[in-house]
Amino acid sequence: MKRRPQHNVMFDTQDFLGKPFPCPVCNMELRLKITCREKPYCTCLECGIQIFFRGGAGIARLLEMIRSEEAVVLEFSGPARAISLYRRLQHLKRQKDTLEEKQGIVFRDSDRDKVIEALEAEIKRVRKELEEAKEQVEEKK
Repeated sequence: MKRRPQHNVMFDTQDFLGKPFPCPVCNMELRLKITCREKPYCTCLECGIQIFFRGGAGIARLLEMIRSEEAVVLEFSGPARAISLYRRLQHLKRQKDTLEEKQGIVFRDSDRDKVIEALEAEIKRVRKELEEAKEQVEEKK
């Protein structure tokens, strides 16, 4: 079976790899990855969705968005920003709770403790951002 040319799009994978892309459902920042067939994709662990960019037109639009930094700018204003930060905060808390449940009381995994500490630091940072977003909304009133 002959493949259509749009599926054999050639591009430099470095143009996509690790670049941020907003989840269309929850607005979480996702990192683009490359499939074994060298096409960009991303997965939102929060929503459980996967996005695959396969056709030439879609990959070209994605590359254009990345180059023009439309996908990179994930700043929201007002309530949308607060909601996005809240969702991020809830996701981090769930991750921390899961790790704490797996952590033993007597035989502790020091690496897991470090990850839990990193999650706690990120939770504090996101809470601070949420407070700043609240203050920005109040200033506009």
